[in-house]
Amino acid sequence: MSADGRDRLSPLTRRYATRLCGLTLLLLLVSGVVEMGFSYRESMEHIERLQTVQADAAAHEISAYLTGIEGSLRDVAKLPWGERDFGPAERLQEFYRLMQAVPAIIELRAMDGAGREQLMVSRNAAARHGSGHTLADADALKATSQHPLLRGRTYFRDGHMPTMRVAAYDGQAAVVATVDLRLLGEIVTRLRPGDEGHAYIVDDADTLIAHSRGTEVLGGVDLSHLESIARARRAGETGARLAGLSTRNPRGQAVIVTASPVGETGWLVFVEQPRSEALSPALATLARTLALMGIGGLAALILGIAFARRMAAPIVSLRDATARIVAGQLDSALPARHKKHRHDEVEDLASDFGQMTLRLRELYASLEAKVAERTAQLSEARDVLAARADEIASLNQQLMSQLDELSLRKDEAERANAAKTRFLAAASHDLRQPMHSISLLIGVLRTRLGDPAHIDLADKVQSAVTTMENLFGNLLDISKLDAGTVHPHVEDVDLGWLLERAAHTWLPQAQEKGLSLRVRPCRWIVRGDATLLERIVGNLLANAIRYTRSGGVLVGCRHRGEHCELQVWDTGPGIAERHREAIFEEFFRIEAPGTGQEKGLGLGLSIVRRCVHILGYSIAVQSREGRGSVFQVRLPLAAGTAAPHAASATLGTPLQVLDGSFIVVVDDEATNREAVRDALLAAGCHVVVAANGEEALAQLEAHLRTPDLILTDFQLGTSGNGLDVIRRLRDHYDEAIPALVVTANTDARLPGQAAALGAGLLHKPVGLQRLLLALKDSLDAA
Repeated sequence: MSADGRDRLSPLTRRYATRLCGLTLLLLLVSGVVEMGFSYRESMEHIERLQTVQADAAAHEISAYLTGIEGSLRDVAKLPWGERDFGPAERLQEFYRLMQAVPAIIELRAMDGAGREQLMVSRNAAARHGSGHTLADADALKATSQHPLLRGRTYFRDGHMPTMRVAAYDGQAAVVATVDLRLLGEIVTRLRPGDEGHAYIVDDADTLIAHSRGTEVLGGVDLSHLESIARARRAGETGARLAGLSTRNPRGQAVIVTASPVGETGWLVFVEQPRSEALSPALATLARTLALMGIGGLAALILGIAFARRMAAPIVSLRDATARIVAGQLDSALPARHKKHRHDEVEDLASDFGQMTLRLRELYASLEAKVAERTAQLSEARDVLAARADEIASLNQQLMSQLDELSLRKDEAERANAAKTRFLAAASHDLRQPMHSISLLIGVLRTRLGDPAHIDLADKVQSAVTTMENLFGNLLDISKLDAGTVHPHVEDVDLGWLLERAAHTWLPQAQEKGLSLRVRPCRWIVRGDATLLERIVGNLLANAIRYTRSGGVLVGCRHRGEHCELQVWDTGPGIAERHREAIFEEFFRIEAPGTGQEKGLGLGLSIVRRCVHILGYSIAVQSREGRGSVFQVRLPLAAGTAAPHAASATLGTPLQVLDGSFIVVVDDEATNREAVRDALLAAGCHVVVAANGEEALAQLEAHLRTPDLILTDFQLGTSGNGLDVIRRLRDHYDEAIPALVVTANTDARLPGQAAALGAGLLHKPVGLQRLLLALKDSLDAA
């Protein structure tokens, strides 16, 4: 680099100069900001202290002034008026003496107990005796022995003079003094908050009653809209005080305000000073700081450039030499040490570069031989890589062929799964209908049999049908749960009612095995899907009954904070530790006492776990081999309190509540209609059966009585659906007739639609006892 001045513009020089100057300016800036901050804070503290002292002094003086007036008035009132030597003449003279002693009092009145004037002395009018006049605020100034001294509200006499009345109890009535408050202006005038500051007083109604400029008081100015007054009132409510508030006065001028309360009067003394005047010392400090920053910055710039140029010069020279070496001139000499320069790290760096240059010359000499050797090795490696690439291409072709085959198999599996889903959907509806009819017909048949042997045979057939229903239902449920088509309808569920329903359903199976089935009363409301909860409880009861040989099954619930723990206890053989996870897997069965029919398919607990997972619950099992097991499901409680659960019917007792009920049955399957009719007639009901809504309305025309309940299938062929029938019958009678829908349709949207209509919902197949219980619940709910 030449010495013609261009080195001063080198990047290194500019970088050093920029950083050095920037650091210096930053330090100056930080120092200036800190100094300004301290100056501003000190100025504000000084202003706040000064204004606080002035406001407190004025408030104290005003309070003492008012206290003196009130004390003089109280002394006069304490004299034994009405006694000997204390008659009207003496009171008149005492009033004149008091007005001379207290120039602020411009009128004195002696009032009787009824608030009428007995004596009046004024500075501007002749004295009056027994005039009987009353004052506008006499009611507010009736001093008593309990309240011997009362202050009236300030008002403006003749529209411009701030005035206040004070009443003192004289033993019988009151002495009322009218006090001229213009003398308060002298107190605030003596305050000198700067050259342009002011002091003023507002009363408890935020009306201006004194100002250092007397003309401001004329007319009773309302200052309640000012921020300073509102803030001072709020501060007084909390026991604090307003000091050093930056705000604007009524003229829009920025000021600093401090307030002080005047004793117990509710008045406030305000001292304000223009912000520009109050902060003039801080502004002067700011100007000085900015000037010093400018001077310091200019000096830092000049010195930084000079220092950076001196520091960067040897490095720039070394950079020029290394650039020549990089260009291939390995014989280039590095700059020699200058005699005037002292030994430093830059010269050590130059020496290291010199040694590096010598080493580079040696390495360069052998570089060409090494390059040739490496070139030969690379050529050989390239041939090896080409061979590997051919092998990889062949493997890739095989992989693509396998992926195509896997894709075909995946498509076949998906088609098979879709076919299975369609089959299950069709089977779910087509098989539930005949099973529903069989279950109802067996129930009706049993009511018509008289021979105990025949009844026992019917019970065995019913038990086999129930087992078949459970197996079939479990198969369909596990398929729907695995397909992800089950979507919970979360609502508030009466757990006690649900447990009673489940107990009524499973009581016959327990009695058939000689077991007891007990349900402890439960009055909790939980959050969940009633259908899925019923499936959980039913499968747990079925599992407990199936594996219990003697003893019984107990169902109850315990309160656990914000949750309710459902517990199903049994006295079965217990579950070994190694099986307590496997029992929740599909088709896993522990060898149970009894027949193969009792063993089931091993799907019940798997369905329980899936339903628990869908609802977000948790399930646990505890067991002792040879003693029994307990399954515990943790349910969240609803936001409300426990349900007012009424006592229910004893398990297994006849349902007399159905006797005499008028029930409409709508079902497009003739077999189902006849079976339900016979069952309801056996229960003592009055029944009308129809295939659709039109036929039901036609038959009901012959009856004067409104149906007590509508029992309908959901799918009614071309005649619509059961929900439409419910709406039509309710509209016809203009009543919310209770309704129950029995269907083989497993659409996840159906429970929500039925709930929105206020109708119950049962899924086929439904046994006779379960159907009668559901009818009873629907009638009870109405």
